[in-house]
Amino acid sequence: MQEFINKSFFVLILFTLIFGVMFYDIIDNSGFSYTDELCVLIVLILYIIKVYKNPVWEFNKTFLFVIGVFIFYLIYSIAIRSNVLTGILLDFFIQIKPYISFFAVFALKPEFSVNQKKIIRQIVLVFGLYLLLIGFIYIGFNYKIIHLLLGHESRLATAASILALLYLYCSDYTKVDKCVFVLLLSIGLFSGRSKLFGFLALCILMLLYMNDSFQMKLNAKNTFFLLFAMAVTAFVAKNKIHFYFIEGGLGNSRSTEDLYARMALYYFSLFVFLDYMPFGSGFASYATYASGAYYSPIYEKLSMNQMHGLTKADPQFIADTYYPALAQFGVIGVVLFFCFWGYLAYKGIKAYSTNCRKEVTIALMLIAFFLIECTSDATITHNRGIFLMMLLGMIFSDIQMKTEKNER
Repeated sequence: MQEFINKSFFVLILFTLIFGVMFYDIIDNSGFSYTDELCVLIVLILYIIKVYKNPVWEFNKTFLFVIGVFIFYLIYSIAIRSNVLTGILLDFFIQIKPYISFFAVFALKPEFSVNQKKIIRQIVLVFGLYLLLIGFIYIGFNYKIIHLLLGHESRLATAASILALLYLYCSDYTKVDKCVFVLLLSIGLFSGRSKLFGFLALCILMLLYMNDSFQMKLNAKNTFFLLFAMAVTAFVAKNKIHFYFIEGGLGNSRSTEDLYARMALYYFSLFVFLDYMPFGSGFASYATYASGAYYSPIYEKLSMNQMHGLTKADPQFIADTYYPALAQFGVIGVVLFFCFWGYLAYKGIKAYSTNCRKEVTIALMLIAFFLIECTSDATITHNRGIFLMMLLGMIFSDIQMKTEKNER
């Protein structure tokens, strides 16, 4: 059974990389925009098959808890009528997708063979050259090339991040492999996204500091490194931090007409948090795709319905970020969201002393990626985010298996 899962997942990861990451926007423009949903469905089917074939049905308790939380919010949203039922159900499936991807892959415990990892590295390098060519053309000749092939500049940054992280995971983690990782990640700099600058700086610091002699423990040296890494990341991305959190309002005296859409979503999320304590405004009510497709009454209530990109006729920027969408889940949801990432970081740090240094380092990079990315994009619920959640599930599966092997 496990051999079937390994082969199937290898095909799935290549399929997702090709059609769910690299050429997703081209396919999306042709009218098919369900590649990521299809991949999640396949992962879920593989998971159900594995559970069914197992004489003792085993379920991850954390997975069951997460599903329980989402079902509670689904019932809560229907009870308070946060939006029409279709919109609530749509948002429910969109928001739960990344967690299904992570936990299902974690439970499947897929493994790549040496040859499969070599194939993936070769494919990644080819796609890296493809992105590099797009970057050169974008900078020097035709700025429309990114919009034509990738949809947006930010997609170049996330695609480069995915290729780099996937390459590092499938590598032997040598110095050369680390250099290739940095070069692949650097391709994203053509996008001009300050998030990528910050993430690149953080990754380089982690690769340099978390070497063979590094010990994962709480001491003055490690605390200083953590604070230094956070300071460097914040410094590199300081323009965006100022743009969203200082210039954008959060106590600023500007009128709503002067606020940009993304800044407005942050600003008005505070009112949503306060008005819907402690469980939030419910699915499809604020800062998500479904809240725009099935236009939420909250936007009119907060006088946001006349702002560019947030109107009923043109809601293109409503789902342009993720942290404001946590207002749908209230203070309780915010705590649960960061507890999830904190729990993963804790499990990784705890396993670092075993033979999992590569896996733990990449896992921490991925966690940092999502925490940074959520500031100005809803990548976690989109195609590229689903791919990275699958990769994260595979990494933690490796960490668990190696830890259990060492204990035995």
